[in-house]
Order: sequence, then structure tokens, then C-alpha cells
Amino acid sequence: MVEASIGIAAALGSSASWAVGSILFAQLGQRLRPVALTLAKGAISLVLLAAVLAVARPASAVPPDRLGLLIVSGILGIAVGDTLFFAALRRLGASMLVLLFALGQALTIILAVLRLGERPSFVQYVGIAIVTASVTAVLWLRSTRDSRRTEIAGLLFGLGCIVGMSVSVIIAKVGLGESGALHATFIRMVAGVVCIGAFTLVFGQIGSDLKAVLDPRFAARLTIAVAVVTFGGFWLSLVAVKNIDVSVANTLTSTEPIFVLPLATVYLRERVTFAQVLCAIASIMGVALLSLSQ
Repeated sequence: MVEASIGIAAALGSSASWAVGSILFAQLGQRLRPVALTLAKGAISLVLLAAVLAVARPASAVPPDRLGLLIVSGILGIAVGDTLFFAALRRLGASMLVLLFALGQALTIILAVLRLGERPSFVQYVGIAIVTASVTAVLWLRSTRDSRRTEIAGLLFGLGCIVGMSVSVIIAKVGLGESGALHATFIRMVAGVVCIGAFTLVFGQIGSDLKAVLDPRFAARLTIAVAVVTFGGFWLSLVAVKNIDVSVANTLTSTEPIFVLPLATVYLRERVTFAQVLCAIASIMGVALLSLSQ
């Protein structure tokens, strides 16, 4: 019961952290290109994680037989998943991508059942369905002004993205075992950053972005944003996966758009509609069902 409570709290904390991070990165992204921002974010994450590991010295390190799984998970989820996400977003627009990510939610649950032997109860399935539907509706309502294109290449990138991220979560669950979530987060981040860095060196040019990164004020804001998503987003998501079923953890961490609504209203001055509020309430009800059924 204690582990389930920790897992639920961590999943919701991860979701809230991603919501805060998305608001912060929405402003930072105006000065850096996506690839450069992703690389800078990953590099700062590594420094922060290394500093915490050096000070805290957690006892539960990752055993060698789990190392490869976490590396693969980091490559799929952080490097491949993010890259394909941006590629799909450029070709499809946000609205179509929302529908694909609803499919990704279902895929993760299917993989958790088939690969990990998880068996969600009927109440949990109801909660998963409510959260997935309400989050999808919120995203759809927030992106009605976007163009809805259906290029084949965009669909393939989007499908590749959700497959990569879903498989990454399953592999991370297996790779974690009894290992500490902080060590696992560091290993996944190293793998993702190395891949992104190699890709950038071969195909990208980030020289023009260095000026922005080296600006003290921008660097300070970027570091704060990275700290939020690293310890709140990545680390807490692994704490959640470690303590509760992947199907439940993944559903709870997908509630980020619900947390974004009030933040976007206050900080970005975006207008929230009555329909979005109703979807948020429905999502909270779904979360309650998942929490009570643990």
C-alpha cells in the first residue's frame, strides 16, 4: 500500500513537473532550435544528476546485467522518441498527433499486459479510459487552431515516436528491478544525450545557438527548467514505474495537459474554455479511480 501511494504521488508529481517545464521551455524555445535545446537540456541534466549522485551516494546502484536495458530505454525514449516527435509535429500539426498519442497510451497498456504480465482490474481499466479520453479531449480543444494534415511521412514518424516511447517505458520497468531510480535516470539520460550529440555532430549545426546558451540570464533560466523536468519529470516517472504497474503509472503521468491549463492561464494568459474545465474534472475522477483501486 505504501509503495502504491509513493508510485501514484510520483506519477502525478512527474506530470505536474512536465507541465511546469513545458511552460518554461515554451519561452526558452523561442531562442533555441529544437535540436539545440534538446542537447543543452540533456547536457545540463547530466551535470545536475551527477552532482546529486556524488553528494547523495545512493546505495542501490544499477547492476551490470540491467545496464544494457536502461541504455536501450534511454536511446528509444529520449533520443529517438523526442526526435520523431518533433518530426511528426512539423508534418501533422498538434491535433493529429494528439490522436496518435492516445493510441500510444493504449499500446503501452497492451505491452505491459503482454510483456510484464500486468492485469489491471476493471475499475483500473475504467480509470485509464477516462483519463486517456479526457486528456486527449483537452489537447484536441487546445489545438483546434492548428492545421490538420495527414502526410504519410508524418504518420510514420508519429507511429515510430509512440512505439519508441512505449517500448522504452516497458524496457525501463524491466531494467529497474531493485535498482535506484536516480541511477537509472542518469544512465538513460547519458544514453539519450550521447545519441542526440552524435546526431547533431553528423547532421546538425548548433554554432549559432551557442551565443544564447552562454548568455548568463538565459543559462540560469534554462538550468531551472532543466532541473524541474529532470528531477520532477524523468526521475519521478521512474519512481512511479518502479512502485506501481506501468499501465497505471503511464496513465497518471499523461495528465500533464490538465496541469498545464491553470499554468497557461496564469503565466501565458491563455483562455480556458468551459469544455476544457469539464475535461479536467473528468480526468481527476479517472485519477481518483486509479488511486482508490491500488
